[in-house]
Amino acid sequence: MKADGTDLPSSDDTRATADMAWRSVSNLTAGMLLYGGLGWLIGRKVGHQATFMATGLVLGIVLALYLTYVRVSNMDRDLMNDRRKTQQ
Repeated sequence: MKADGTDLPSSDDTRATADMAWRSVSNLTAGMLLYGGLGWLIGRKVGHQATFMATGLVLGIVLALYLTYVRVSNMDRDLMNDRRKTQQ
């Protein structure tokens, strides 16, 4: 316990936060590669390679950010529920 009465975060909280950070980076990278690559392939077939690739990149980033937001929201909710249970 710190001098001001607040608890230090447990190593599990720190590990979960680090895991979430790496997942976020991985999701963004994978989203850009997957959807950017699909856009590039479709653009090669259709003839507007740059347009489809840019659209795929933007779509990949948006979907990855949404997935990250949902996961972080669920993680925060779970941590708050765990803390409430331990306080009771």
